[in-house]
Formats: sequence, C-alpha cells, structure tokens
Amino acid sequence: MFCDFNIPYPVQGNGKITEDSLINLKKILNILQKFGYEAVAFNNTITGKIPNNASNPIQQIPIDTSDNKKDIKQYTRITIIISDASQNYALNSNNETINSYDILAVQPQNEKIFQMACSVLDIDIISLDFSSRLPFYLKLPMINLAIERGIHFEINYSASLRDVSARKHLISNAANLVRVTRGKNIIISSEAQKALEIRGPYDIINLASIFGLNQALAKNCLTRNCRSVILHSKTRKSIHKGVVSITTLDELEPEESWKAGDKDLDADVLHFDMDED
Repeated sequence: MFCDFNIPYPVQGNGKITEDSLINLKKILNILQKFGYEAVAFNNTITGKIPNNASNPIQQIPIDTSDNKKDIKQYTRITIIISDASQNYALNSNNETINSYDILAVQPQNEKIFQMACSVLDIDIISLDFSSRLPFYLKLPMINLAIERGIHFEINYSASLRDVSARKHLISNAANLVRVTRGKNIIISSEAQKALEIRGPYDIINLASIFGLNQALAKNCLTRNCRSVILHSKTRKSIHKGVVSITTLDELEPEESWKAGDKDLDADVLHFDMDED
C-alpha cells in the first residue's frame, strides 16, 4: 500500500476551502489513484500555538471508484510549526483539536525545539524543511531517541521540482538524515500543491537511491513506515498513563497463572485494521 502523507489542505481564514482548491485537490487525488497510491493524508499546517476555538476543517473528498479503480484511504493530519520553546503548545492526548486529526506532526524551527520533539513531545512525525539549509545539525543521540519512541522523520520532495537550489539542499539534507538514521523511520511525502508535482512510487524509490537508500528501504518509506505512523498515532491516542503493580510468581492464585505467560496464550496477538502491501 503506497502512501503520500503530506497533501496540503488549503484553508482560508474562515476555516473553509474554496471551490478552486477543492477542484485542485480532486486532481491530485486522481493522479495519486492513477499512480497506485492507496492512502493519503491531507495536511493542515498551523504556525505557533493552536487557537482555543480551532476545529479540524478537513473533509473527505469524493473520488471516482468506477471501472475497478481503487479507493484511496484519506487521513487527516495537522503539522505545527514551532519556534518558541517557552510556549505551551498542549501537544497531548487531552487536546481535543489535536485528537480530531489522525496524524500529528511538528516542524521544529531551531535546535532546542528539535531536541524537544525527539525526546519529549508526544507526536508521530518530525517534518523538516529540507529545501533549504537546516539551522541545526542532526545529532545521532537525538535521532536515536526519536526512533526508539516510534517517531518518524519526513522528507518532502515537491519543493525540489520548483527550484534548483532547493533540489541541491534536499539531496544533501536527505542524505544526511539517511546516514544518521541508517534508513530507519523515514517517510517520503510530496507536499504537492498541484497534480503535476506528484511522482509515481517507483520514481520516488529511484530518487531515494540518491539519498543513499537501497530499494527495500526506499519502498518502506512509502509503505511499511507509513503504516507504522498510523499505528503509532492510534497507540498515542488510546494509551493513557496508569499505575503498574508488581506481583511475584509465588503470590499468584491458580486462576491467575496466565499472568506468568502460559504457553496456551502464545498465539494471542493484537490485530490492527491495517492493510498489507
């Protein structure tokens, strides 16, 4: 299942989308469908603190599924551009606005925020502007901490199609990310503003080879890693802090023997409603 988890959703000041923007999004969906994508995330980007009265403006967009055309799963995403570490952005499970989106991403504007995103913030994606020079270095300890927490890093490619300088920065920055992460926990998205900026999955896999990714790891950036983002999001929104009690094996009652790991329970697994390739 190929995914593109960053299609900008252009919202006006009144929280609505214009008819022209809606037509443009339909064209983008149609080309994604033609290229074989099966999941997309419409992205609402907010700079700074989320307004108290903010709501999720993203609506499902009808798509033609006639003539055996595959439907496209549509997710909603919010990306928050953060520059001030002193602000309380309320990025937690108690924030109803954030919970109304399927995916939560942040775009750090400085090293301090990047460190917070890797180590503290309860998020799914760290998205960096690779079309220009990064204002900080990608340090291995912070990257590893984010990976251990199940956070994914995003590479967006469409800006490189518009500008030669952006293309050079993208290749350099993405190669650096691949080197530090060893190709783990990366997703590649388009951030396309129009249909002509969408590229097919195998074109992107070829592009990723320039970043230093082999074909298997590059394909993961469009498939498996995207599913991991959704799984992480579901877990983030469903698991809450609790109290853990510790009991020794000698204290267990006979009817509680399953807690010690009975072999009869080895086959029990937790299933999530997620498609495979």
